[in-house]
Amino acid sequence: AISGDGPNNQGGPVVPARDEAVAKGITINGLPLMLKKPGYLDVPDLDLYFRDCVIGGLGSFMVPIRKREQFAQAIKTKILLEVAAAPPQELVWKAQDMPRTNCMIGETQWRDRMGNE
Repeated sequence: AISGDGPNNQGGPVVPARDEAVAKGITINGLPLMLKKPGYLDVPDLDLYFRDCVIGGLGSFMVPIRKREQFAQAIKTKILLEVAAAPPQELVWKAQDMPRTNCMIGETQWRDRMGNE
């Protein structure tokens, strides 16, 4: 599982890395941490970024965390879904086929901030 509070901003692009892992039979689930108001290098809809760019593989899902109080329940939900293979609940969104999010947003923001073209 991948958890994070922002988009990828270092290393290679996220989509090819995800696709390579999925091609090897690895399922990537996500826990987007949306606890703070988006700032300079943040993505306003981090859950959409995770859905379109990060998670992948058979049965992949994500559990967004919007409040600190949700953290423990989100971890429990994630573990139950992964270990028990329980069907997703309304809190969980399955991966979509067509990305609607700019999956290079983190890399682009980092490049622009560092002045690299």
